Amino acid sequence: MDWKQELPGRGGVPETSKDIAAMANSGGGVIVYGVAETSGRAESINLVSTQESDRAVVLSAAAAVRPIVQGMDLVPLASSADASTGVVVAIVPGSSNAPHLVGEGSRLGVPARNGATTIWLDERAIERAYSERFNLRASRLDLLSSMVNDLGDRLSTNNGETWLVGVATPLSPLSRPSELSRNEAHEILTLGNRRSASMIREGLTLTGTLGDVGRRPDALRVGRRRWIAETIYVRNPDDRSDEAHAEIHHDGSVGLAMKTDQTYESVRFGMPDVPLPKGDYQEVTEWAVEIFAADIVSLAYEAMQKSQNAGGFSLRIDSLRSGEQPFILVGLNHSRRFGASTSQVGQDPNGRTLPRVHAVESEILPSDSEEDLIGVARSIALEVVEQFGAESLYYLSMPGGG
Repeated sequence: MDWKQELPGRGGVPETSKDIAAMANSGGGVIVYGVAETSGRAESINLVSTQESDRAVVLSAAAAVRPIVQGMDLVPLASSADASTGVVVAIVPGSSNAPHLVGEGSRLGVPARNGATTIWLDERAIERAYSERFNLRASRLDLLSSMVNDLGDRLSTNNGETWLVGVATPLSPLSRPSELSRNEAHEILTLGNRRSASMIREGLTLTGTLGDVGRRPDALRVGRRRWIAETIYVRNPDDRSDEAHAEIHHDGSVGLAMKTDQTYESVRFGMPDVPLPKGDYQEVTEWAVEIFAADIVSLAYEAMQKSQNAGGFSLRIDSLRSGEQPFILVGLNHSRRFGASTSQVGQDPNGRTLPRVHAVESEILPSDSEEDLIGVARSIALEVVEQFGAESLYYLSMPGGG
């Protein structure tokens, strides 16, 4: 923790950037503006402006750090006598992107905290910090992959099913995870479903995984350090999820799965349309990809808010199948260029089959706005469909509406 008697002025950006980077490079911390200190100990309150315009300098300083410290939060605490004054608390999360540098041109350095003071790391310490960053990133990818495989064990794959699977986990693990109640887990599902629905274009009514599994709190089942919501038609000791599956873990992690197989015939659009033999391909529907991207981003965001994790979440979308047939992306013939009915489902003539769908990763932060979250959902959905040769999204709204 660090105490500052005044908010920084424009000339104080470099020093403030150093303070923020040092905190982020040292596991995170708190800077309180409006408190006088002596030898690192708080002595007295010195009220500062809590107005947004005056706090902007701190945010400008955070933006000057390289790479940018993500997820930092500024909390104004107004005095009881005057709401325009008080203290301002900067909450700096520990960063998975450390080491963070400050300075310009050839005058760059890596600050870090050593107790109540800020020091500059030497070359060997910087080398060690970069090594820790890359090891952490590799470890996180391994964890996401393990979560996908773990969730896959609870999905039905006996009849050639194709599944989209999404997982998300805190970038910085919770130090003391709390036990979620059944009602708390259901609330996360409900809020996630509501947020996901708001990401779909106006006028479209589409139900994703969260809408299928999160209807009643008493439907949630106990799992290993988690709550499970799923659709199962016949319950028995060997049951597996049939259509949809969601998990809310006590450590803040979440998992999601949606079956994408079709029950009707598909074609390859053209003149004429060419029927696609059922069973020759593992079909992925374009609307499922977009709705699923909205679902996993929304569920992860609500779980992050519930756990009050300031460091953000890492997420992955992957695919699972029981057969070895190639994947194809099917959807409506949006353009009508080839004379097909808009109700006919098929593969674009320029589409391609895939031996496997490559996993897609992204991150979300507590500070992300509605537009930011829609942008993340669109980005990961597009990265999936582009693998099939598709160029556009049709169901997710654009950031800012539309």
